[in-house]
Amino acid sequence: MTRFGKTESNTASTGAFAVTPIAAACALLLWSAAVHAQAQEQAQPGEETPAQVVVTGIRGSIESSIAIKKESDSIVEAITAEDIGKLPDVSIAESIARLPGLTAQRVAGRAQVISLRGLAPDFGVTLLNGREQTSTSNDRSAEFDQYPSELLSGVTVYKTPDANMTAAGLSGTIDLRTVRPLDRKGRTIAFNVRGEHNGNGELNSGWSTRGKRLSVSYIDQYLNNTLGLAIGYAHLDSPGQQKEYKSWWWGDQNNLPAGNEDVVALKGAEVTSTSRKQVRDGLMAVIDWKPGREVRSTLDLYYSRFDQEEIMRGMMWNSHQWSAVTYRNPQIETIGGVRLLTGGSLVNLEPIVRNDYNERRDEMAAAGWNTKVRLNQRWTADGDLSWSSAKRRETTSETYAGLGPAGSGVTDNDFQFRIPVGAGLPQFTPSIDFTNPGIIKLTDVGGWGHDATMHHPRVEDRLGAAKLHLRGELDGFFRDVQAGLSYSKRDKSHEDVSQTYWLKNDRALSTVPANIIQPTTSLSWAGIPGVLSFDPRAALDQFYDKRPVDTDVAQQDWAVTEKQSIGYLRLGIDTDLGPVPLRGNLGVQYVHVDQQAEGKAVSGNVITPLRDGHSYHDVLPSLNLNFDLGNYLHDTYLRLGAAKTVARPRMSDMRAGVSAGVDATTRMWNGNGGNPQLEPWRANSFDLSLEHYLGKGSYLSAAYFFKDLKSYIYNQQLPFDFTGFPNSSAVLPLTNIGTINQPANGQGGFVRGIELTAALQFGMLWERLDGFGVQASASGTESSISPNGPGTTEKLPGLSGVVANLTVFYEKHGFSARVAQRYRSAFRGEVTGLFAQRAFSEILAEKQVDIQLGYEFQDGPYKNLSFLLQVNNLGNEPYQTKQGSAFASGAYAPERYTTYGRQVLFGVNYKL
Repeated sequence: MTRFGKTESNTASTGAFAVTPIAAACALLLWSAAVHAQAQEQAQPGEETPAQVVVTGIRGSIESSIAIKKESDSIVEAITAEDIGKLPDVSIAESIARLPGLTAQRVAGRAQVISLRGLAPDFGVTLLNGREQTSTSNDRSAEFDQYPSELLSGVTVYKTPDANMTAAGLSGTIDLRTVRPLDRKGRTIAFNVRGEHNGNGELNSGWSTRGKRLSVSYIDQYLNNTLGLAIGYAHLDSPGQQKEYKSWWWGDQNNLPAGNEDVVALKGAEVTSTSRKQVRDGLMAVIDWKPGREVRSTLDLYYSRFDQEEIMRGMMWNSHQWSAVTYRNPQIETIGGVRLLTGGSLVNLEPIVRNDYNERRDEMAAAGWNTKVRLNQRWTADGDLSWSSAKRRETTSETYAGLGPAGSGVTDNDFQFRIPVGAGLPQFTPSIDFTNPGIIKLTDVGGWGHDATMHHPRVEDRLGAAKLHLRGELDGFFRDVQAGLSYSKRDKSHEDVSQTYWLKNDRALSTVPANIIQPTTSLSWAGIPGVLSFDPRAALDQFYDKRPVDTDVAQQDWAVTEKQSIGYLRLGIDTDLGPVPLRGNLGVQYVHVDQQAEGKAVSGNVITPLRDGHSYHDVLPSLNLNFDLGNYLHDTYLRLGAAKTVARPRMSDMRAGVSAGVDATTRMWNGNGGNPQLEPWRANSFDLSLEHYLGKGSYLSAAYFFKDLKSYIYNQQLPFDFTGFPNSSAVLPLTNIGTINQPANGQGGFVRGIELTAALQFGMLWERLDGFGVQASASGTESSISPNGPGTTEKLPGLSGVVANLTVFYEKHGFSARVAQRYRSAFRGEVTGLFAQRAFSEILAEKQVDIQLGYEFQDGPYKNLSFLLQVNNLGNEPYQTKQGSAFASGAYAPERYTTYGRQVLFGVNYKL
């Protein structure tokens, strides 16, 4: 049982292996490549070996990535840049999402967070040059749009842990890498410039559809190649244009004529047009010093600032049974045995006109200093110091306008609607001109008790770490021994000031003056001709008074400190098991964590500081084995991985904040809040991978993974000692022992899946196809975990049953072309909910297609000059979610339908 302030000492499987066109393409590719491999192995020896050719561009990137995968002891995936500043996608998240078993979730149209092997982003760890990074999110998961792809030389994803990795995730570890200047030859200066256009058009007046990107990188070596310097700068100015429909909820209690009590109807909705301006500046610097063979010292510096501002304008309305809304000419259709209200007219509707302005600034900085010293012929030592910082400052504001205050009787009595039961957008047609400033007034149309709101979420995250590592070479079964110690301290805090506003003059109905009115925002794509548009910032300054700060969100103000100490021992394996060469590693970590959390105890309007903490330890063994089966099948490897892995809890779940009170009827304490006593998710992980290489640029692999989670964190109703907790009511409790709903470690389950991958350059099949190639992967994942506890049926967050990627490319004689498709089946995704808090939504399957065309001059006066045309989201693939409603027996009604527009970029690259 937990006390206030201190501590006293079902298997629901998600089907995953559905067949998709991409999966079928993968299977066909695997078959054709296997046939070719067999033919190659049966060919007669003695053919003359061709001269070595240095391959660059797309094919060079693929070959480098495959080499990293092939040479690693662990099971890894890799991406390398085609050239300095030229990773293959606009976003590093999009590049990562093309790797087998990985996928991205779109946020505001951008691929932002990554799920590894069906587990949510919280289960992974993101590194920069091997060092754990802080995050601007409310928890630990990295937001990858903070990292300009132009400043990265590659990415390695570790699917199995290694004992010398002191920051590793339960689902996997993503390591972003910057260039090492002493590993390159000669001076390189590269320039990249791109113009951008958004295909959704200018949705709000004055918010451009055009943007630009530019980057410059410089690499050079000095003092007889003992000192290297790399500097990079990347600037992004990207427009965002978003059309969105969102339903609020559905139900069968409606003000319909008798006999229709079972009809399910929409209870409220919103239609909005949002325009964004996104500006990011990134800086990278590397100083690399190697005065001799005995010493190498490298300093990494990184900084990124991302500013975003947006305007959202639209209309929303309530049509639930507690309002006076009725229906005229209701159209009812039976779908999947459920009677749905799909059309008609709403009567007595009070639509709300929204003009909202939001702005956000994210800043990230990181520094790392590594020095490696060769002590003698067999022993080396290296020390690493690192620091990472992330900050977010956000302001979200809402203003409301309409025909009159809630319940005033001024309504739209012929608001027509038509809701498709299949794909497509609903259509709404008001009977009143909602662009007319003579009838649309500033007021509390929704009856929410305030006339405007403003929130100021703030996040700060700091992480400092030190690591000492020793490596000694051995003879015999073990090729080397590695040992080390590391210590890190992380401080993260979150706060939100929630401010409400009332209109001046005792909340008097106010007309929007002409000097702040702006051109009408059209919502015609959803049937609404338009809404009154004005400057919401000017309106807040001119017409509203601030109210007392809202205490309802006080328990969301928290701070967490984590101190982590790790010791590890690792033995590298290099031997022969009869005719089978074997390499790999065997190791163990001891991890000790001391965590402290601060928060607020909230009872009515009484707020009291709260602090609590916990410590725990883990012993984490790991094994990676790589069997070279070349004596049986040329260039074939069987990899095995087994490890105990952990993922530290979400920091927002670890908050000490609690909101509670005494029930007047039962006279018992009851509350909800965070849990500073949380321990990690823990799992035993097993991996098997079979890889067959067909040359530098081609390979086949099949992998199986199984993660047995010993516990999962979900909200539970638990006993709690409220002794000392502030009681703002006049009701005296019968006892101080009550109940609290809070996150806690509970029952776990398994996550398992298969991954099929193929990369093939067609020139090895037929000489006339030289330059053409394909990369394909498909993975199927399923889980028995009930993320909300035993007996619940929700899907595991982040788990898509099927994830698939297909890329077809051509590169020869300076010409290049790439067509890529990314597919992700439906999943339960984490989204930002009310008041910027964590929420979940059922996100439907997505299939996004991107194309890229380019030409590079390979000789003459324009050598190293190249042109590039990219079209991302070619089909303007919608982001769709569905209701977790009572009519899930076959009827389809969208919760959210959002389009972000086709993104077209044209650019020029030049390298000196």
